[in-house]
Amino acid sequence: MREFIMNGKRHAALRAATVLAATGLVLIDAGSPAAQEQEAGGNTSGATVLEQIVVTARRREEKIQEAPVAVTAIPAEELGKGRTDTMEDAAFRTPNVLFNGQGGPVSIRGVTSLGIAGGVDRQPAVGLFLDDVYLARPMGYPFILEDLERVEVVRGSQATLYGKNTIGGAINLISRAPGDTPGGTVSATIGTDLDTRFKAAFETPIEGTDWAVRASAAWSGNRGYIENLVTGEDVSDTDLFSGRIVATGEVGDGTTVRIIGDYTRDRGDGGLWYAPLPLAFDHEATHDFEPENSVDSGGLSVRIDHDFETVRLTSITAFRGHRMKSYLDGDFTATPFIGQAQEETQRQFSQEIRLSSLDDDVLRWSGGLFYMHERFEGTQYFDLASFPRDVWSRDVFEQSADTVSVFGEVGYFLTPQWEVSAGGRYTYDRKSTTSEISSPSGSFMFGMPGRAEGDVSFSNFSPEAALTYHVSEGNIAYAKVSRGYKSGGISPYIEADGNANRYDPETTTSYELGAKATSDDGRFTLAASLFYIDWKDQQAVIYTTPFTRVYRNAAAATSRGLEIEATAQITEEFALRAGYGYTRARYDDFVDTVMGAVYTGNDLPFAPRHSFSAGLRFERELDAGAVLKAGLDYTFRSSYAFTADNAYRQAPTHLVDAHVGVEKDGWSASLWAKNLTDERYLKNYFSYSGTDMGVAAPGRTIGITLARVW
Repeated sequence: MREFIMNGKRHAALRAATVLAATGLVLIDAGSPAAQEQEAGGNTSGATVLEQIVVTARRREEKIQEAPVAVTAIPAEELGKGRTDTMEDAAFRTPNVLFNGQGGPVSIRGVTSLGIAGGVDRQPAVGLFLDDVYLARPMGYPFILEDLERVEVVRGSQATLYGKNTIGGAINLISRAPGDTPGGTVSATIGTDLDTRFKAAFETPIEGTDWAVRASAAWSGNRGYIENLVTGEDVSDTDLFSGRIVATGEVGDGTTVRIIGDYTRDRGDGGLWYAPLPLAFDHEATHDFEPENSVDSGGLSVRIDHDFETVRLTSITAFRGHRMKSYLDGDFTATPFIGQAQEETQRQFSQEIRLSSLDDDVLRWSGGLFYMHERFEGTQYFDLASFPRDVWSRDVFEQSADTVSVFGEVGYFLTPQWEVSAGGRYTYDRKSTTSEISSPSGSFMFGMPGRAEGDVSFSNFSPEAALTYHVSEGNIAYAKVSRGYKSGGISPYIEADGNANRYDPETTTSYELGAKATSDDGRFTLAASLFYIDWKDQQAVIYTTPFTRVYRNAAAATSRGLEIEATAQITEEFALRAGYGYTRARYDDFVDTVMGAVYTGNDLPFAPRHSFSAGLRFERELDAGAVLKAGLDYTFRSSYAFTADNAYRQAPTHLVDAHVGVEKDGWSASLWAKNLTDERYLKNYFSYSGTDMGVAAPGRTIGITLARVW
């Protein structure tokens, strides 16, 4: 068993210095006149209260401290400006959540998906939703968080209200809606490795109507932080453009409409630079040519809400899709031996109709219908350098999938304090696929050639029940049990008998106890939860050769642990947040009969035992109306395995981020640093013909952001 550890002593010293500096800042400020005045006068008139965050984790608006669900919300003011810029940043500050990008899966409480990118029928275990629209494929994810109102990370199975493929949880991205008055923002960022970002957003009501529009655009680019030793060039660059338009309005009495369109264009090669270990930790690679990468994704959604006297009718119609092409060095060495190409096109249409109660005093209920159609076409190529392209090994995979579900949930207050709720979702899935493997050169890179067609269908009922005790406003305790369902399917690989490779659904049964508390003065909040997850018929990728894979329902696992999150408005100027997660996730039964390996008792991949995050915020009014803002963030992830055999592990990771800036009359300047201690760790890993390969995360990044808001 190997762990990847770099510069431990130096990083420990830097971390200690950072903590001491932060402590000194607090002590120095405690002696300031403002702090002394506040201490003398008490907290009744000095410290402000925490802003109450409203979430829609249960498909209805409610205060986060009154929602019986484990959810972390990241508000708009924490997004961007070198703070929480990407989905990776959001995962790092959330207990028991791991996501490193670079093709790696999202893991919540140890529950994740280990499918391989490309033509494989890769279904996530954690659902991603953009404005209530399910994104079926990871390639279509908006990894950079631009112009959002907030990000919600919901932990635990969410099958009843969110549907299939949410056995680990769900991530909600909520776009910013236009306001009632004209306004906008522009910003520019420059940082190390020529890290450059430009953002702009404008909003205005449309005169003479009940409509308003907000449009935003952003571009991010850098020269890359990895050196290709073969060409001498800096690579792993970013070239990403994204845009979004949001229109909201009223149509008639009691009817509101929201229309959102978004588009993302990615031409960077940042995710393709795998290198042998330990070379990867030095941010170096040896590829005989530079890869090509092209991804375009986007969508359009229309939401209509109509309020009747006692119920609300909601309709959400959405179209989404993406197109991807890539070509890279398939052997990741300086020798021209293997090239790898990949193309895929995905389109999806979804329609949800939902009815929900408006009077929530005693009885709360919601229910509806959901339909989604998806069309996916993917092709993978492997070529040997001595052969022309028309004799490459090729795997062509086409799939048409339909999902229909009916769902509902009812909550009833037995007394003013005790609430009981129950719900469920019935889902029917059908998939039709065609897989064709060809190998004119005889290299058999994808296994034995052939063509296989298949049709599969699955049905599932996922119930949920909860009991909540409402102590007082912002103070609750709850217990819940829920079932999760991840659809089965057909992989692009062909069985030895020539048939399509079918696999069945997997399910989870989750048990959770939780409590949330708010201090009487509104300055402190606490949320805690205990969980136990029983994971059955887990879908696993079984390797028959280094290039040939099949899917099997080969594993059973359990995960147990806890989460604690706290926020505190310590004084008018200082605010603190902290979160801790513990997960013990293991295979209870996993035997790879093909390779003769026994994984029973091993840790689940991408499931660190401990996770911790803390952030300190400082804000002070200066002369002439200026405001000084500063922050320090620390995150920790303990060791975790990349693979089921646990042979390769990421060592414990410590990250420190910081920012300081000044705002005045709508203008702002912010100096920020990410990974201040220059920690070296892997974003993803795989074994290639017995060689350990990985991509290391960027090192220390420092930049400055200038912005104007009006």
